[in-house]
Amino acid sequence: MNQLLEKYFALHRSYQRLQNEQKQDAQKAASPTRSEPLPTNEPRDFSNTAALSEASQAQALLRWFEHKRIKVELNPNAVDTTGFFDEIAHAIATDYATLRPIIQQICHAYRENYIGTTIHLANRNADELHRVTQFCRQLHEFAFISRLVQQKSEKTLRLILQPSPPIRQFFSGIWLEWYALMQALSFASQRQLPFSCARNLKITLPNAEVHELDVFLLLDDKTPICIECKTGEYHSQIEKYRLLKKSLGLQKAQFLLCVADISDEHAQGFTSIYDLTFTNPKHLLTYLQRL
Repeated sequence: MNQLLEKYFALHRSYQRLQNEQKQDAQKAASPTRSEPLPTNEPRDFSNTAALSEASQAQALLRWFEHKRIKVELNPNAVDTTGFFDEIAHAIATDYATLRPIIQQICHAYRENYIGTTIHLANRNADELHRVTQFCRQLHEFAFISRLVQQKSEKTLRLILQPSPPIRQFFSGIWLEWYALMQALSFASQRQLPFSCARNLKITLPNAEVHELDVFLLLDDKTPICIECKTGEYHSQIEKYRLLKKSLGLQKAQFLLCVADISDEHAQGFTSIYDLTFTNPKHLLTYLQRL
């Protein structure tokens, strides 16, 4: 009798388990699938995720370019925020006036193939001294420099550079692309709408012209935003960007030229003159929020 009861209960448990599995399968089959990110009730934090580098994330963006007969080559790693590029980019952009000389020294050292550079602190006030020291410590913590030596008696910081090409490229101007990407993601998150984004994407126009777009965001499948980033000379490229905006079919407000060193006054003046929107890192998010 006991053996029969054990067999009965074992069969009953198996039957219940099978019913539950069939119920779950039916629920999954009835649920719609989406290839793009879904809107959320709360803004999302994209500062540490590989989700944006998944192929499904870029599908809406690819369809938008295909509709315009524009060929696209994506760089999935360029939107992978699991590294520390976005953190360092944010640190630079939010205190650019203080950190600009540091970045320039690092870039100069790379160009001259020096192993490092020395930051002099004697002429800085206590607040600037603290901010520069903290930034250099952050560079070392995240391995953007291989060694940091502080000489308190001489009031200097010795930075030994990383030879890694991605780090070198980051300091030469890619940092602004990372900052622009994170600002665009913050804007998309605030709007709580589906979006598709890319950084460092290569496009080929119908006339065979090839361009590289720094940051591109497609909001809700219908609102394209292109952000081009410049940390050096840009005056000679204004006409190129105007023609690129026209080729993409974007409105003036949808094509932003973010220049690291441009003043608020010059940004406003150039925006009035040219069929482009000029801004600096400080006001980039503000311009995006006006869309």
